[in-house]
Amino acid sequence: MNIPEQNIHKVPEIDAEVAAVEYEKILRKSGVVGICDSTNLPQLDLCLLGSGADGHCASLYPDSAQVICSPGCKQAYLPAENKGGVTLTIDAINSARNVLLSAAKAEQSDMVRKCLGWSNAATNHKLPAGMISTNEGAVIEWVLSEQSAADLPAL
Repeated sequence: MNIPEQNIHKVPEIDAEVAAVEYEKILRKSGVVGICDSTNLPQLDLCLLGSGADGHCASLYPDSAQVICSPGCKQAYLPAENKGGVTLTIDAINSARNVLLSAAKAEQSDMVRKCLGWSNAATNHKLPAGMISTNEGAVIEWVLSEQSAADLPAL
């Protein structure tokens, strides 16, 4: 695939703490992403995320510092805890125009039920996937299997 070099924006291969700040500067200067009016964070067109049975997504793990800073985090990117590299913040994900979040395994059914059914899911640091919300205007779609949706109430 021939992608023009000016359309490729790699995370700098430096210390993750510094890389998170630098990468946000790179994206803001590039003009390829908009800025969300309500959060002033870079606004991606699409965030495609998987999730785990523990409710993690985007290398954001339950009760981690990267999750606890949300909602209200002023950064789009943070170091990924215990993973190396950089991850999006919950606030940056919620600032995207569209979010597609997948959960397909049977062991994810309890997590899916809690994320989609609990009224406090958007502020529950124990379930990062549940914190992905439409509060900032994102259109969020969950892609589920019969097994992962097994604990949801029948419609």
